[in-house]
Amino acid sequence: MNTEHFQASTAYLDGALMMLAGDKVVIISYGQKQERFYVSETGEVNRCGDQGPVSGTESDFELYRMAFLEALMDGGSLLVRQLGVGVLPLPPALGGGSVPLDYLSAANVGPKGIRALRGQELQSFYTQGADGAVEYHDFPSKDQVRIAMMQRVDTDSET
Repeated sequence: MNTEHFQASTAYLDGALMMLAGDKVVIISYGQKQERFYVSETGEVNRCGDQGPVSGTESDFELYRMAFLEALMDGGSLLVRQLGVGVLPLPPALGGGSVPLDYLSAANVGPKGIRALRGQELQSFYTQGADGAVEYHDFPSKDQVRIAMMQRVDTDSET
């Protein structure tokens, strides 16, 4: 894999995470390893434990990048859980009200880059991911990310 390929894949991942609302838990799997990271809506990266973000250091971002590089070289997957970005209304029989809804999306990662998965694909093989209130979503495509980034640049240049 060359540097340009890594840079393009990293830019795509960064753009996708920027356009996805809310705080996110990102799970990068490759080989026999699985790394979990908590990416805040502002883009701060920390390692992630079972109960959420773990106080870390600036090296957490480097660990995140290295895990992504390993997945690109060896092949792996990327699972993104957007935390509490939706709302699931409860029926009156359950007392009404609502509960926060997480969105789940994923992509395959390998030497050829990132391949976004559709929500239906993810749901077909990742049914156990639906703990709590979860809705499966498509991972943003490269075109969606490109358009969102261009709109962001236009908006930023107007202010």
